[in-house]
Amino acid sequence: MSVFDTGPIDNRVFPRTTELTIKLFNTGREPALASIQAYSVAPNGSGFQTPVVYTLYVVSLSPFGTAGSVFSLDPVFADLDVYGVRIVTGGLGADNVTVTATLRDGGQNEVGDLILRGEQTAIENLFFAYNANIDQDTITVIDTANQSVAATIALPAGSQPIAVAITPDGTRVFVANFNSSSLSVIGTQSNTVSATVPMAPGSQPISIAMTPNGLRAYVADFQGSVAVIDTITNSMIAAIPLGAGSRPFGIAVTPDGTRAYVADLGLNAVIVIDVPMNAIADLVPFPANSLPDAVAITPDSSRVYVANQGNDTVSVLDTATNAILSTISLPPGSIPFGIAVHPDGSRVYVASNVNNSVTVINTFTNEVLTDIPTPGRPVSVSVTSDGRLVYVSSQVNNAVTVIDTASNSVAANLAAGFTPRSIAATPILPL
Repeated sequence: MSVFDTGPIDNRVFPRTTELTIKLFNTGREPALASIQAYSVAPNGSGFQTPVVYTLYVVSLSPFGTAGSVFSLDPVFADLDVYGVRIVTGGLGADNVTVTATLRDGGQNEVGDLILRGEQTAIENLFFAYNANIDQDTITVIDTANQSVAATIALPAGSQPIAVAITPDGTRVFVANFNSSSLSVIGTQSNTVSATVPMAPGSQPISIAMTPNGLRAYVADFQGSVAVIDTITNSMIAAIPLGAGSRPFGIAVTPDGTRAYVADLGLNAVIVIDVPMNAIADLVPFPANSLPDAVAITPDSSRVYVANQGNDTVSVLDTATNAILSTISLPPGSIPFGIAVHPDGSRVYVASNVNNSVTVINTFTNEVLTDIPTPGRPVSVSVTSDGRLVYVSSQVNNAVTVIDTASNSVAANLAAGFTPRSIAATPILPL
């Protein structure tokens, strides 16, 4: 990971900068994720007070030489006495991003250029994983640098937290409370609950997916709909009914932000939602008794991997046609629940619940590579943004298992709360 920071820039000079153009270049062969933050700093004697972010933008950068490898944010307001710019990069190509900023005055004249240099420091020390403990009404916060429990966050009694999702900028965690028809919003800097989002009375939120820009959260309601949450106002702005008999379980949004894929146990199908329209675009029927329950999408948005608990398989969908391209058989008795894709798209990790293992799939051949023994009935998996580690919620032994992706072996086992049910790792470093 890299951090690019101008530090406080004293703008009480002539010519005064009023706006910026910030440009990012991916010079490597791997995709990267970047958080662009402009902040103000109030002068305080000879020093400066705590910075306040006033512009925040998250962008994906494609590999060098491809569409989307360059991004410009223009204009960025800078008519402040003291301001600064900070870029945090993540993903496999994090260390190959170059950043420049062009400064302009009130007459739109260029008054300077900045080349921001990244510091490749021990940023991993500031990343965390958040695990929901459904029978304890708590969230376990894990420090991913030293594999230790950093905090335990208490939720209201009877909440039954069942799913977690982190905003792309890493600043907030959204928690689905299955029993209280609500979402809890946790600030990652303080690890405290900052807001509660009420949902429809009687609803049972069961899984959450964030849009790439972090402005919306799509929440599968086990009662037969998908709720759309405005993450700025922390309010529900739409509900998409899925039809009679629907029991949505898992949900994921494509990295390009155009569609949401919903695994529906009741309809034995995957439902495709048009994100801009907030409407159903397609329904993909599955073979009888498949019982699809979890979905994960490749970084290029071309494939959807669907875990089917009813017949111990993983289905592969082509997002161009929404047709099932392949069906991958898992070891008998697996009963797959959670599923996640490696950031480089080469592997899929499946929580094979009853088989007490994490199954690794090669996405180039769509064949099982290996089974990693993971005791305690694994139910959820999350891969870190650098692809080095997989975090696994194990619901029976009240633990989180950490897997080293290079060796496909267990690196650590950590104590969690009662009945871990869902886990998510910070996608990028927050300010």
